[in-house]
Amino acid sequence: MTKQIFHVDMNSFYASCEQVRNSTLRNQPIIVGGDPKTRKGIVLAASYEAKAQGIYTTMPLWQALKKCPQAIIVKADHNYYKEISHQVMDLLDQYTPLKEQMSIDEACLDMTGCDEIFGQPKEIAAMIQNQIKEEIGIPCSIGISSNKILAKMASDMKKPLGITFLYPQVIPQKLWPLSVGKLHGVGEKQKQLLEKEGIFTIGSLAKYPLKRLSQILGNKTALMMHQYANGIDERPVITTDPQDVKSISNEKTFSQDLVNQEKIKKEILLLAEKVGWRLRQTKVQGKTIFIKIKYYNFLTVTRNITLPMSTDVTDVLYQQAWGLFLKNWNQKPIRLLGVGVTNLDTLSYEQISLWASANETLEKKKKIDHAIDHLREKYGYDVLQRAATIQGNSCENE
Repeated sequence: MTKQIFHVDMNSFYASCEQVRNSTLRNQPIIVGGDPKTRKGIVLAASYEAKAQGIYTTMPLWQALKKCPQAIIVKADHNYYKEISHQVMDLLDQYTPLKEQMSIDEACLDMTGCDEIFGQPKEIAAMIQNQIKEEIGIPCSIGISSNKILAKMASDMKKPLGITFLYPQVIPQKLWPLSVGKLHGVGEKQKQLLEKEGIFTIGSLAKYPLKRLSQILGNKTALMMHQYANGIDERPVITTDPQDVKSISNEKTFSQDLVNQEKIKKEILLLAEKVGWRLRQTKVQGKTIFIKIKYYNFLTVTRNITLPMSTDVTDVLYQQAWGLFLKNWNQKPIRLLGVGVTNLDTLSYEQISLWASANETLEKKKKIDHAIDHLREKYGYDVLQRAATIQGNSCENE
């Protein structure tokens, strides 16, 4: 049986969420990101009305406003976007249990054999698209193929509200003429290296000798890109079972680069707290804590530390992440921060005096975490907020 893989991609997700929340923003040029008062920062997302004026993600806000002075700036609300994302993902679960969430606004569905239940692939895609639009208010595009990479490429070909088929037999006509930078996985650095070798289209990449490509990009990257360019992708759609989780992390891109140490400290605390919450919800603990720092010039640094025993305690995650940050920050402006845990297991940990302060044992911190978790499970994650994360307060004693 031929695989039927759908890639469902929300269109201009952050901006679409804001237009759902505030109906007066519909059909308006919306920019999400930056500071609406100072008008400084970068564009995190733009509505299609704003994109039509030449505005794109990561563009400096001043430049975007020069292109579209009437654009409406909205401050990003990541918690709200996550709530909408959960609604979308829950809706997709109605169609197949074989769903792999790829990011906050996209997912792959294995719909193989579902024609007996819902109809032909185009009919199913239209049902999904219409239901998301009518019940949640978010437009999406859907790519359909026999594997994940082609479905992903197809979903990018028509936005908004597109339904596109891209099967292997039409690759030479529909995929190969595209710029090599359009291939999923090809970043700006790889694009420059490929173009330097005269590889300007996906078709040129598909036909380029793999041995020579490996000398340019390295064996692993070369093989992946060569296969993708030829429409080859054997990865299955993976539904994540808690026992199969390899790492849990949380990261945040800032509309304005961070340089103030106290603000950075608060953000790391917020990230660590969310990671701790997710660890406990998934019922796993981890030994290796890592941080990710992306600077204003897109230089990215990751560092980690492995503890003697596994933990899911928020304060331990925060203290270790903050320590890693202090050792590795080069004092340059920061565009993105991430905190995560890997080397996971489901074993209980014992109290370790190294992590316990004179006045508060690790066991007490664990009980505090679980008390907070109980309230959040009952009333929502945002029912509680640490004093240290509120504007004007210090993290020093947290």
